[in-house]
Amino acid sequence: MCGITGYISQNDAIDLRKYYLAHQTISHRGPCDEGFLSLSKKGIELYKAANTVSELSDLPHIEEQEVSNLVFGHARLSIIDLSAGGHQPFYYDGIYLVYNGEIFNYLELREELVNIGYVFSTETDTEVFLKAFHCWGVEAFNKFNGMWAAAIYDEKTKKTLLTRDRFGIKPLFYYYKDGGLSFSSEIKFINSLFGVNKINEQAVYDYIRDTYLEHSSNTFFKNVHSLEEGCYLEFDNDIKISRYYNHQYSCGDVSKLLDDSIIKRMRSDTEVGMLLSGGIDSSFITCKVQEKGYSGLKTFTADFNNKRFSEREYAESVLEKTGFSGDLVTIKPEEFVNDVEDYVRTHETPTRSLSCYLQYRLFKHISTKTNVKVVLSGQGADEIFSGYSKDFYLNLTSNILSGKFYTFWCEFNCLKRNLGVSSFSVLKQMVKLYFKDVLSPSDPYQFFNKSFTRARVKFKAESYFKSQLISGLRYSALKEYLRDEDRNSMRFSIESRLPFMDYRVVEAALSLENDSYIRNGVSKVPLREAGLDCLPRSIYERKDKMGFVSPQEEWQRDELKPCFDEAFNVIKRDGLFSFIDKDAVYDFYQSYCRCEHNDWALVWRLYNLYQFKSVWAMEEGQ
Repeated sequence: MCGITGYISQNDAIDLRKYYLAHQTISHRGPCDEGFLSLSKKGIELYKAANTVSELSDLPHIEEQEVSNLVFGHARLSIIDLSAGGHQPFYYDGIYLVYNGEIFNYLELREELVNIGYVFSTETDTEVFLKAFHCWGVEAFNKFNGMWAAAIYDEKTKKTLLTRDRFGIKPLFYYYKDGGLSFSSEIKFINSLFGVNKINEQAVYDYIRDTYLEHSSNTFFKNVHSLEEGCYLEFDNDIKISRYYNHQYSCGDVSKLLDDSIIKRMRSDTEVGMLLSGGIDSSFITCKVQEKGYSGLKTFTADFNNKRFSEREYAESVLEKTGFSGDLVTIKPEEFVNDVEDYVRTHETPTRSLSCYLQYRLFKHISTKTNVKVVLSGQGADEIFSGYSKDFYLNLTSNILSGKFYTFWCEFNCLKRNLGVSSFSVLKQMVKLYFKDVLSPSDPYQFFNKSFTRARVKFKAESYFKSQLISGLRYSALKEYLRDEDRNSMRFSIESRLPFMDYRVVEAALSLENDSYIRNGVSKVPLREAGLDCLPRSIYERKDKMGFVSPQEEWQRDELKPCFDEAFNVIKRDGLFSFIDKDAVYDFYQSYCRCEHNDWALVWRLYNLYQFKSVWAMEEGQ
């Protein structure tokens, strides 16, 4: 788990001192080691820097070469094979690699490559990655079970290839201008080199209007793009992007695949921990880790002084069953006030809610209070097993559209009974979700001074319900949560692993019949069945959903109100951007303060946009 940077151009050389300073902006992603390659008159050479491991002290320093047309950088967080053998850039037969991530089936792939004739000199998955690519080319990516962002330079063809994992767990950004390509695990590097702080107006509209954050390759930084998940980019004077992975259905035993996914993600040469929310997702993983014979797992749970939001009771039931230790980390609103600037700079984008901040605080606690360097997380289960509240209504609508009227009637009545609501309430929610694009005006609060086109993030599958599930996987909001997970963990030099995002689990889960996900008004049926023998009964039978919730609404009206007041007063005085009506924004906030509406989520987005603009000094223009 690391960070990568790079610059390639046949036209303009880059100052390597400036490059190295920019590279240091992502040093938190890899504090254990750093390495570089650069093209000089002698050809490709390897370089060290201040934080390079002592075994490679004989290498020249990157700043000893003044300029270069090609340079790659790597910051290493050592997880597998902690020796200097894992140093990057990695080289084999004319091919160079800088790589961020983990290939969890590297032992199996290594054995396959050995049988072909390859010889290995390290115990790293990095060496497996490079030699697999050498053997199979881009087809190797479909053999990898893991998360990655990588850059590969072929000395023979003079071509660079960038690649990203199937679901976009690991980030990779690029900036192309005047024939030059720069890339990095975080936008900080690109911004430091080129000052790319012009705001992407469409991204602002999509965020404020629909809370879309990761639905396209665009970022909030104009002309800075994210390489989309399941794709690779080839660069040789020009950019060509190809997709190596499309969603597939693959029959398999979900329970057995989950077991194997967890076992593979426990492979580490450093201590492993667990984010435990008290919900079924993280509880399932924690209980399975114990069931597979692992001991000493440390767990970390967010808690609040307001017990209404506490999941302490559920987390403790898991700890009692497994015998694992657990840290309860109390999150306080005053901490956010102190952290907000670093939090916004960490994420490089506004965020959906304060739930993301809870993770930030958990990883900060893990980093400062423990020796844990790898953390498992339950991210992704809601998307593949239908864990959201809206999924109940989507499922009902899908039953009608599919002509399954008896199933609809049974589930309709179960949902009413479980929620304690009327028939009208259920039908109203179904209509609202199905016709949301038609019923909802493009700008209900009239914030914008210019016209924008609303984003569409639909995916077509064999049924309405399955289309919605896959849309959640491919577009918003899972990709957003994956970004949050990466930024929060890597900010504190911790690797986060997601067993539910094993591509085999995803494909098998989404291959199930529609009726398999929700039954008798209960969601996540396949996961509940897989955890029947290991979960505490209180977790197995739990029907409410909290996850990483926070008392955000109360904080906004109480402890955080002075901060919000100050922000909206500045907006009233100075504005946000010229395409946003500052008076409309201020009036909207004042009506919220008078309790004339309770759209606290939109209040948060406007506040967070203000902080983003301030922290990143965002400007308008081309």
